Amino acid sequence: MNVGDLAQQFRQINFPEYQRESTVWFLNAKRRLIDSMARQFDIASVYLYRNEDDSLDCVDGRQRIGAIMSFLGKNPTDVEDNGFTFRPLNEIYEDGDTYEYAGLEGLTYREIAESSEEIARRFVRRLNEYRITVVELSGAERPEEFNLQFTRLNLGSIIISGEKLNAMVGDMRDLCFGALGHHAFFQETKMYTRRFSREQTAAQVVAQVFCHEEWERGESPHRFARTRHLDLQSFFKKNSEIGGERENWVAKLSTVLDLLAAAFERSTVLRNRAVIVSTVLLAYTHGITTRDDAESLAEFVEEFVRCLHEQMERVKRGEAAEPGYHYFVEFQRHLTQASVERKAVGERAGILEEQFGSWMNVGELSRVEGGE
Repeated sequence: MNVGDLAQQFRQINFPEYQRESTVWFLNAKRRLIDSMARQFDIASVYLYRNEDDSLDCVDGRQRIGAIMSFLGKNPTDVEDNGFTFRPLNEIYEDGDTYEYAGLEGLTYREIAESSEEIARRFVRRLNEYRITVVELSGAERPEEFNLQFTRLNLGSIIISGEKLNAMVGDMRDLCFGALGHHAFFQETKMYTRRFSREQTAAQVVAQVFCHEEWERGESPHRFARTRHLDLQSFFKKNSEIGGERENWVAKLSTVLDLLAAAFERSTVLRNRAVIVSTVLLAYTHGITTRDDAESLAEFVEEFVRCLHEQMERVKRGEAAEPGYHYFVEFQRHLTQASVERKAVGERAGILEEQFGSWMNVGELSRVEGGE
């Protein structure tokens, strides 16, 4: 399929949920693709599935299609880069003015297409006639096969945990990448937002909540869960159907998140994913049920994170933490070293539980004797 044909069919191509977000590629990645096409390099194939009604689903190739359409100025979902300018890029050697299209640098496709210069006309003709290898699929026995095929196609490329989890199926995937992942609480946080980071954080929270509930009932030897990618993948598969008591756990968690969303509405301290997970787990295990309780917890977390940063600044300067505040050094260690391991989650939870108890009793963080 050449680019001209692709542009005509673009609006008829569907991008299923298991696909990565449309904004994964940064601007230079998009420019490299266009530069590769201008140089007549071969690019990776696009996989499309033709439905019985002749509509097309993109199984793999969303980033490539999106980048091409953005350069043409025909990608309304690309808010930042739609209509980006052409830039020759060469990671191997300097080709400078010797490159055929060097003179088009800084121009948009529209500006190039409107130019009367021969080099511009040749560029437009070559780009629109560029042929992309399209593998067209049909006749799948199960829709889930495409989720599996997408994952297999990306085994050799850089696809991160959140994107792999998004390609899963079942109730837990839908919960974490739907209602919970898009919950107002996670929207209020200042965490990195690209590539399903909020949804993956929601998955880590649910995994901790389920583990805690199972431990409370004597169904698990562990109070806390390890949440590496493979652990979350297994968790999604195990809970592909959520029913019975687990529905109550999800409802309770949703209520806690509602309260936290209001309490942290103007907060800026929730940036680190491990801190976010620990904060929700603290609220859940302490049975936060009222807005006043949630606001008290938010005030505590604000003060705790402020003091944590203060003590870490001392450590960066080569000084020791203030007497009685050595636990901040321990907490920071479990944020930066293997933060998703069961031990790290438990150590953070223990420190927060102890300090939250002090906060509720005397209105301030305690100084703990001992330690370095």
